Amino acid sequence: MRDRALGCLLGLAIGDAMGMPASFMTPEGIKQRYGRITGFVVPHADQIAHTALDKGEVTDDTQESLIISAVLMEAGTFDEELFIEKMKSWAIDHKMLESTVIGPSTRKFLQSIINGQDYRENGKNGDTNGGAMRVAPIGIFYRGDWERAVEQAIQSALPSHGSKPGVASTAAIAAAVAAAVGGNKSPREIMQIAIEGADRGELAGFDIPAPSVADRIRLAVELVDRNRDKPLDEICYILYRYIGAGMKSYESIPFSLGVFYAADGDVNQGIIAAVNAGDDADTNGSIVGGLCGAYSGAERIHPEWVKKVQESNQLDFGQIAEKLIGKSGE
Repeated sequence: MRDRALGCLLGLAIGDAMGMPASFMTPEGIKQRYGRITGFVVPHADQIAHTALDKGEVTDDTQESLIISAVLMEAGTFDEELFIEKMKSWAIDHKMLESTVIGPSTRKFLQSIINGQDYRENGKNGDTNGGAMRVAPIGIFYRGDWERAVEQAIQSALPSHGSKPGVASTAAIAAAVAAAVGGNKSPREIMQIAIEGADRGELAGFDIPAPSVADRIRLAVELVDRNRDKPLDEICYILYRYIGAGMKSYESIPFSLGVFYAADGDVNQGIIAAVNAGDDADTNGSIVGGLCGAYSGAERIHPEWVKKVQESNQLDFGQIAEKLIGKSGE
């Protein structure tokens, strides 16, 4: 269980850092610029979001996941007030509103809390993938109890990504990670749990004109099952063509879950496949890496990837994983 918890944290950071240089590029553009990404690369000068970062550095995906981790470790549950306090401090200290890396829903949320506005009211239309990208620690914390993870994930999404797709996607990833870290579940069973989590999340979110995240996850399962005879990269390209891989929750999360399913939870193959599909590659890489890492475990991840991401970001993921596991067991 500790290996799977650590695998989740390492996987999400590695997928984030590896996908960062490919963000908002097409699959064809990635091939032209980088070839096939199979490790960490320096973002090219024309990278629209992450030119300030170096090879192996993480983005806001990992940083916000660490904020959720800190809230859980300090409060023993998802505490909204503490979460707001930490997000506000992070935004101010790192000048996030002046950066190009945060998505539109998170930007609106940060503006609201810094300006003392009603962030829940302003966040009820948030439909991008920011809630889902940061929620994996909740899945670790409530490992084996996906229903409790979903309850807490919904609370974590409502302040900033409160729409039906925003909440559904967050609940789906929390449920899937909780099931994977808990162990004894197949990729197909984890996908079914993700769908159930999404269904519950949709009931809690604000109604906006948008596709159903749960139904798009079901579509991802169908697409993968119909194309099992094809190479993983080709299956991922099919997912990209049918579902999309952009930052909207109803693209990013069904796509990422589909990649996890197509890769049979293999963390190394899953990350590479996700980032080479492009578009929101850092977030999709992070979600796929976190979920595949939770399923495969840390010992399966390429050791050189682990060393690089920890050194480049000066983070001790082992200590964080131990605290999440230990705290939730108290």
